[in-house]
Amino acid sequence: MEKCPDGYVRRHALNFFYTVAMEIELKLLLAEEHNDTLVALPLLADHADGAPRRQHLSAHYFDTPDLHLLRHGAGLRVRQENGVWIQTMKAGGSVQGGLHSRNEWECPVERPWPQLGKLRKLVGKQEHTETWQHMLAAPELKERLEALFVVEVERQTWDLDIEGSRIELVLDHGHIERHGRQVAVNEIELELKDGDPSALFSFALALHEHIPLRVSNINKAQRGYQLCRETGTEPYRAKALTLDPDATVAQALQAILGNCLQQIQNNEQAIIDGDDPETLHQMRVGLRRLRSALKLFDDVAPCPPALAADISWLNGELGAARDADVLLTDTLPLVQANPGGKHGLMSLQQLALDAAQTHRKTAAQALLSPRYTQLLLSMGVWMQHLSTDVPDAPLPDFAQATLQRLHKRLLKRAERMDEADPASVHSTRIAAKRGRYALEFFHALYREKPARQYLKALAAIQSALGQHNDLVVAEALLLEMAEQHPDALDAISFARGYLQALQGREPIDLDAIRTTLQALRLPRLH
Repeated sequence: MEKCPDGYVRRHALNFFYTVAMEIELKLLLAEEHNDTLVALPLLADHADGAPRRQHLSAHYFDTPDLHLLRHGAGLRVRQENGVWIQTMKAGGSVQGGLHSRNEWECPVERPWPQLGKLRKLVGKQEHTETWQHMLAAPELKERLEALFVVEVERQTWDLDIEGSRIELVLDHGHIERHGRQVAVNEIELELKDGDPSALFSFALALHEHIPLRVSNINKAQRGYQLCRETGTEPYRAKALTLDPDATVAQALQAILGNCLQQIQNNEQAIIDGDDPETLHQMRVGLRRLRSALKLFDDVAPCPPALAADISWLNGELGAARDADVLLTDTLPLVQANPGGKHGLMSLQQLALDAAQTHRKTAAQALLSPRYTQLLLSMGVWMQHLSTDVPDAPLPDFAQATLQRLHKRLLKRAERMDEADPASVHSTRIAAKRGRYALEFFHALYREKPARQYLKALAAIQSALGQHNDLVVAEALLLEMAEQHPDALDAISFARGYLQALQGREPIDLDAIRTTLQALRLPRLH
């Protein structure tokens, strides 16, 4: 048995090996026309150990008809390498900002079909693998397996030394195929063999200076499953976060930022390809959560100014699109519901639709821009250094002090609310939102029932103040629309008047909100 610096465990047999590893890699997408530029880059030659290796890879991916492996977070393939069939199972792990970390088990097989017995033995050699052992022990799993799709790529591989870190750079060009249907593959994988994960992001940034790249949060197996299921990308909502009370503040921040980035990135493609307002809403929620997290930890881990500027830019691009969506789908229908409405409201709805589509295209272009890729890669570099840059402190103490500060700020802002001053109402809404996000981040540290009650109260206040804010934003957007479309002035003026009357007829009860907040008590730690 031989242990290697990169974490692999190898057992030589018949000149092949068995591997058990935690695979850490960064996936990047690039346009096919930039492949030759990449291959010829002096940057690559300066860091490469010799010429690239070239090979054709054909990988068959397997699962059951009911997708047993996928439902357990695993992928299983058999691929021919240098005339030998190798089966690989990847499972568990995480994806944060494009950095894929997954458990990997690999061994040779006799034919292009999985040998589950070998896999079970390989998985059984490790601790904390009960989930995967149970998954592989499912009744009749062997008989139910079938080949779902094939990945065919031409691969070029470089071995790089980046300031002492060993990185394998792979360029894959080819396709994924199922029953004659294909999706193209053209991507870079930067896999860490030994060293610091931040080197992956730093080198990706260096590549990005020469070639437009996009960070990818999904792998070939996931894209193949999308082909199998023939489904569009659905809105991705934030997943519950469970922090260990014994975690350091730096570890908590890394986990929180990763959770926010996951929500942001998992809605990317749906915004680029589709027109569902909810996907853009969820991405913006992820971005708001990210910005709130950065403010929570600002005293111990200030965000680099250039990165903060990029995040603010993205918030502006998504915010304009979201405001246009709300006007179209939520606010204007209130006017159209009025039986005395003018005939011109249909044309106003069309103007709002045109504006929403224009803003959505702008948001999609932002996600395809070099600046967005720079944002994600710069965030990756910064996050990898947090463990050494952030002072060590007990997480429960930090969480409690943070929530107490946010609660006091919320009470102060609520006292200053004045319906004649929309900014004061909006300021209170933002304070409620930050308090809610903070407790959601630290939720696992607190007693369940009191935490749930506190969150429910803040969510209700945020919703009530949000409806008020939607009407304020609608007024500004309609004024802007009137300047751009003077021919629709009658319909726009009617809509503005109706919404103003609605706001006057159903004013927000600011006193009730203040009373609720004054009676609200912070939950206690476990």
